[in-house]
Formats: sequence, C-alpha cells, structure tokens
Amino acid sequence: MAELATKRTKILLPLLVLIPVIFLSSCLDLETDIRLKKDGSADASLTYFLSSDSADFGRAFGSDEPWPFPLTEKDFIQQSLRVPGVDLKRYRVHIASDGSEEIDVRLKADSLESLSSYLGLSIAVQYSDGGGSMLFSIPSADNYNQADSQFRENIEKIIGDSTFSISFRPPVPPEESQPGSLNGKAAVLELSLIDILRNETPDSWMVSW
Repeated sequence: MAELATKRTKILLPLLVLIPVIFLSSCLDLETDIRLKKDGSADASLTYFLSSDSADFGRAFGSDEPWPFPLTEKDFIQQSLRVPGVDLKRYRVHIASDGSEEIDVRLKADSLESLSSYLGLSIAVQYSDGGGSMLFSIPSADNYNQADSQFRENIEKIIGDSTFSISFRPPVPPEESQPGSLNGKAAVLELSLIDILRNETPDSWMVSW
C-alpha cells in the first residue's frame, strides 16, 4: 500500500473526467458512497448533480449521450458488461423545476477490486486481525498546472465551488480517516474540483477500522 500511495491515479471514468466536463458545466457536484461488507462484497451509490445548462448539453444536436463518461443508464449497463462482477441495481433521474438534474446510480459488486476497476479508480484494502485499512489514490489532472494561465482562469470561473465527495463504510465503524473525517459508521472526504485540477490535494486517503 505504501507503493500505491506514491502513484496518483489519473482522472478516469466515470467519476472524475474533469477537463472535458468543465467546458460543459457551471455546476457539477459528484457524490460517491462505498460500503464494504464483511464477506468482501461492496455496494456503491453514485450521485451526479448537474445544472440545467450542462444537463441539456448536446441534446440539441440529437444526442442523448453527449458526455465523455458513463452518465446514461445505457452507459452503466455497458460498463457492467465490460467489468465482470459489478451489476447496475438502480438508475434514476430526477429533474427539478429549474431544469437541473440529479442522477442516482446504485451498483452491487462481488468485491472492492471489481468495483474499483468499474469506477476507474485505485482503491486497495488490507485486512488485519479484527480490522483493516483502505487506501484510495486521489485522482490527479495531468498537465493542468502547465496550461496557459488565461485558460486556467477561465476553467476555474466555470466550475466555481463544484465538489467531489466520497464516503467509505467499512465492515465495522472506522477508527481513523486521514485526511477527511468520521461520521458515525462512515469516513468522509470532500474535495474541491479546482484543488484536484491544481493537484493541491493529498496523494491518497486512508481509512482504518
């Protein structure tokens, strides 16, 4: 796990493909909840909060799937076919009166390893007598800090205070979260998308129980 902590995962599907998405959205909040069960299987809940402008992007051109990451129900079904051991259990879209959308996805995986592969994220678990630890490599945005300053300024005005938050619930209540915080049976980490772009976040997140 020490070696894993030194390797920052790139921004991958479906949670954090930020650079393409930034051009499309002035409001993009991503929430992920992962539950690791005693038998080693895992459940995940993904929630996308999209502004009306970003939700409608591309549909005027006759496309229901303009996004560069899994967003529609079809996208998630296809991802389940590509990654054995992960099933899509629920897909719901709620459209508010202002046109914004909340997309709620539920996944069931036979292992955390399968779920990690499905999400395109680096998540590793080690077990010890009566406990264990989880190490999540926080995604990074390659070359963003080397981009033109005017480009970066425009990008950051667009995404504003958009966030990515993730909670992890181990088989028993967690004892430590570095960084982040503990909230009952879950460890919680919330990151600014701008900080992720700037690589101003920690390399990894560790939860022990």
